[in-house]
Amino acid sequence: MINRAVPVAILLAALPFSASAQGVTGGDLGIEYNAPLDGSDFGGTTYSGGLEYGFMRTFSMSVNAAAYKPDNISTTATNVTLHGTYQLSSIASVGGFYGYDSIEDEGAHLFGIEGGTEFMGGDVGGYIGRVEDEGTMLGFDGSYDLRSGFSVIGNVDLIDIDDARLAQASIGAEYQMAAGPQFYTQIGRISGNFDGDSDAVGFFTIGAKVAFGAARGTTFDNRSVFEVLPGF
Repeated sequence: MINRAVPVAILLAALPFSASAQGVTGGDLGIEYNAPLDGSDFGGTTYSGGLEYGFMRTFSMSVNAAAYKPDNISTTATNVTLHGTYQLSSIASVGGFYGYDSIEDEGAHLFGIEGGTEFMGGDVGGYIGRVEDEGTMLGFDGSYDLRSGFSVIGNVDLIDIDDARLAQASIGAEYQMAAGPQFYTQIGRISGNFDGDSDAVGFFTIGAKVAFGAARGTTFDNRSVFEVLPGF
């Protein structure tokens, strides 16, 4: 499925989006697959996309949407996240987000603040927010360029809702083609504690994303409970 995204990726990367003060500054499309390391049925595919619109040169609004399809569950979860972003400088941004998670007939509102900057040759970002009025979510991510289009990437995320706590950490590598999509793979571990019972599982991720426009994608990504639960 990732291979079929490559022709679309190359086409979008070549489109002449404007770098003007007002207008579409960037966007992205992506697909990723998660699978467990223990051979269980845990795993699934995520389809995502985003678009960002700039006002003047310091403020932008963006929307990111994603669909999460687990391998062995007859359902699909979705997330839509809206971001308002202020560019502090050419290397640093801060903003706020509002998201909505949905699965079958249930939904949850998420909101919080986020930020990102270049730091010591790499990129770092983070967010903190609330899930309804019942829980807290926070996370950090980063990347460091190596050479020839390769980067080291990683993230840590935590959700604490009532008597349930979920934590995920992963590290991996990314390759950015000179003109086209980026491909990445990660290995990680997710652990959970529910009413005093704890469990953990390792997982791996493989994915592809194409970023287009003058900004080469959106400043921030989806904020979702399902982002912390790969394949859920």
